[in-house]
Amino acid sequence: MAKHCTRAVPPYPQDSVHIYEALRKSEERYRELVEHANSIILRWDKNGIITFFNEYAQRFFGYGEEEIIGQHVVGTIVPASESTGRDLRPLMDHICNNPEEHHYNINENITRSGARVWVAWTNKLLTNDDGETIGVLSIGSDITKQRLLEEELRQAQKMQAIGELAGGIAHDFNNMIHGITGYAEVIQQITCDARVAEYINHILTTAQHAAELTRQLLTFARKGNYQLTECNTHEIIRDVCAMLERTIDRRIHVARQLDAGRPHVMGDPTQLKSALLNLGINAKDAMPSGGALQFQTSNITISTPIKISDFEIERGEYLLINISDSGTGMPAEIRRRIFEPFFTTKESGRGAGLGLAAVYGTTHLHKGAIRCRSREGEGSSFDLYLPIIRDCTKLTRQRQRTPAPQQQIRIMVVDDEAIVRQYSKTLFEMHGHEVETFSCAEEAINFYRENYENIDLVLLDMIMPRMDGQQLFAFLKRINPDIRAMLSTGYSVDSKVQEILADGILDCIPKPFTYEQLQEKIEALIQDGQLKPD
Repeated sequence: MAKHCTRAVPPYPQDSVHIYEALRKSEERYRELVEHANSIILRWDKNGIITFFNEYAQRFFGYGEEEIIGQHVVGTIVPASESTGRDLRPLMDHICNNPEEHHYNINENITRSGARVWVAWTNKLLTNDDGETIGVLSIGSDITKQRLLEEELRQAQKMQAIGELAGGIAHDFNNMIHGITGYAEVIQQITCDARVAEYINHILTTAQHAAELTRQLLTFARKGNYQLTECNTHEIIRDVCAMLERTIDRRIHVARQLDAGRPHVMGDPTQLKSALLNLGINAKDAMPSGGALQFQTSNITISTPIKISDFEIERGEYLLINISDSGTGMPAEIRRRIFEPFFTTKESGRGAGLGLAAVYGTTHLHKGAIRCRSREGEGSSFDLYLPIIRDCTKLTRQRQRTPAPQQQIRIMVVDDEAIVRQYSKTLFEMHGHEVETFSCAEEAINFYRENYENIDLVLLDMIMPRMDGQQLFAFLKRINPDIRAMLSTGYSVDSKVQEILADGILDCIPKPFTYEQLQEKIEALIQDGQLKPD
């Protein structure tokens, strides 16, 4: 039998042309898809060397293809460490050697210009025909804006939590300082020893400094006492500049450019002046060898509501105050924390870290916003937004009061702090007043129901357990609609105080206060006819 030999029949030449043409077009479509995709696409070998960089990646990172191919990822598009401090070199090595463990990861990257960006990466292992790892295909999406928003949210939540903590601490501290101040005044009244009197003055001065710290904490926590009135910010800025010119290094040139046609805002002049002064002092500390400090104002219109950090700006007319300096500037990690209480870069003993925290609180209380822009070596700039008054009247001056002879009255003190009750009774009675003290609302109500006709003034603590000062005032007012009462508080939320004042309470006095301050309030009420002792 004849053997038949089979031979492979080569494809027709025409078929080969079609196959190669199809492959070529397929490869072109693939390359075009990869090159023009709206994603960062790159390929790098197991040693970290970039072997492919698509057009989008080139535009995003700012590198041309000839510049980036053959370069290591670390030092080009990946910084050695993130701004958070995380070392990225071990991470890149681990992805190269164990890419199967890093199908998805997020890390900070860096562009050719030095800008820090955040990218979410999807990584796919590349192998050869023998299954050996030869590199990684990475596809990235820019999530910088999302990351910044998340960071702002976390920062806002942290600041809110710190504010609540600060407010609670300051309230308790104010009660303690109030007791220290009170008993120091008692000793001052009964001593004839010059050395003891001198020591008492030291105690009172130290207590005043402690009270100032708690006031700054309360301002940060947005629970400070403040009184809103129409005020001209240009006058405030002139005062602040004059004060700075007299007190800071003469090598620092203080300038002002007040271009705002409508500089009036509804605010507390004292707190606004303190905020601007704090910003000026902060700028001074950033210019140890001298420089320029400038205050500028302008009017702007906000057409749509905007959010700056955790400040929300509604539509309307605003005054923009810009405070800029030519100082050392700040890196991003410090700039993010400057408004936190007790955070400071100054040497020990040169600051408590509450100045900018108080500025932050003042801004919130005035329904404004503040933003800081700064880079190392390029100075700092603060933008302060405050809602303006469309039609303002001239600022009215408080009429001068003539001192009146001190009159003795019958006072009822309600406070849950024992030291406040004890010192109040001791000190007030030393000045001829009759005083009854109570630790809780129930005792006060029972006594007032039987004796309200013999009580000239009720001094109420704002924050008490079970029934606060506002609730107790409402209850006592039902007993006696003509009640004369004053609020005493370690801190106060302005809206609460305004509510109580609207309900008929005579005045509010912040703790810690001295007897002299209380007596001034009492005399003013008597002169106005609001308090009529028998």
